[in-house]
Amino acid sequence: MISNLYSDRNKARNVDEVIIFDELPRKLRVQFKFIMDKVLKDTRFGYNDIHKMLCEKYGELSLSSRHRLGVKDNETLTEVLTKEDYNLELIFDLMELIIRYKANEMYEDEYYEDYINKYVNEIQELINLRFKESSVGYEMVNCQIIRKDSEVTFTEIIEPTITLTYNELFENVNVDFVDAIKEYQSGDNKDCIVKLLKAFESTLKIICDEKGWEYNETDRCSKLINICFDNGLVPQEMKSEFTSLNSLLQSGILPVRNNFAGHGEGGEERVVEDYLARFAINVTGSCILFVIEASGL
Repeated sequence: MISNLYSDRNKARNVDEVIIFDELPRKLRVQFKFIMDKVLKDTRFGYNDIHKMLCEKYGELSLSSRHRLGVKDNETLTEVLTKEDYNLELIFDLMELIIRYKANEMYEDEYYEDYINKYVNEIQELINLRFKESSVGYEMVNCQIIRKDSEVTFTEIIEPTITLTYNELFENVNVDFVDAIKEYQSGDNKDCIVKLLKAFESTLKIICDEKGWEYNETDRCSKLINICFDNGLVPQEMKSEFTSLNSLLQSGILPVRNNFAGHGEGGEERVVEDYLARFAINVTGSCILFVIEASGL
């Protein structure tokens, strides 16, 4: 899959475009239409059955203003997904029903159980990939769509970090931090880590510039942290805890561009899993917030 093209990178750098909860971009809804067709392509009565179940749930004779129930049900469900005045809950119900219907149909033959589980997992992974690409804060787990924002993480770390750096002084930090999240959303966890490190180093350098603390442009994270400590930015007793960020971002598990991605890794390729990238985003955001607030800038 081709990703990280110009249109992916050239996004506004504000919190509203990092994670979306209350709307579904048309691109995502169209992608859902193709997933629906993929799942139901070998199902003779699937479109009609799902349309009927949704009509019963929502108390409607048809979900289309043009077709009655039983007539061109596939067009009706496509309309549900793609029309401008869409219903988010209806779309999520539709996507859940599609995958559950297909799974239940296939489960009639117990010999296919392993294949069914693999098939359902693949469809769920595709749905979650589309959510992630569109920065929509939901995921499908066990055939159920759930909100995955973690209210504490988003409202206390990610959103404040983006908001606090959305100004001229910390513009470069904002760009790198948002780009890191975009890299994670596109599946490039290594570049995510690279940009997180860059965002944090930029934060420290900006603080040093504003405070008049000397450093070299080639100084890396650990040296910059020490400069901040030596100048009293952070209480001395917190040094060991705070320096753990440096260990995280510069370890062999999470390679940075200068040491790994930029010069080849050699041997077996290192894989940065999603959960490590998410952890790094949260830790980096927390530390950026901490040093900016401690600096008083």
